[in-house]
Amino acid sequence: MFLTENLWTIYEVLKEECNDGDNFSPDLTNGLALFVAALEGRKDTGYICMKGVDKPAVLADWNANYGTIKSQYDALVLRDGPALRRKELAQAFQAGDREKFDAIAAEGLALIAAEEEK
Repeated sequence: MFLTENLWTIYEVLKEECNDGDNFSPDLTNGLALFVAALEGRKDTGYICMKGVDKPAVLADWNANYGTIKSQYDALVLRDGPALRRKELAQAFQAGDREKFDAIAAEGLALIAAEEEK
């Protein structure tokens, strides 16, 4: 799944963008768009955290599953609802606990999948 593999990096992109010295201070509403811009190689998106990311493969996944990915991202980090894990994800990310972060994301994504099956 796209978010299972890339959510941590999306948070890293936001962190880099917040600390790059310009006047743009993004939040989670910008995270997915900034990540996709970096995948596409747009100007001013040379994030260090993107080194090693297979950009063509991840971008192809994004292009093939845009609607689902956007909906899952919104449910997981933006919209109030049973799958919302914004606070827990932020705490795990701030602590640098990738394992806990991934477990929290997986829990939220499982709830989303269960809702979609209904």
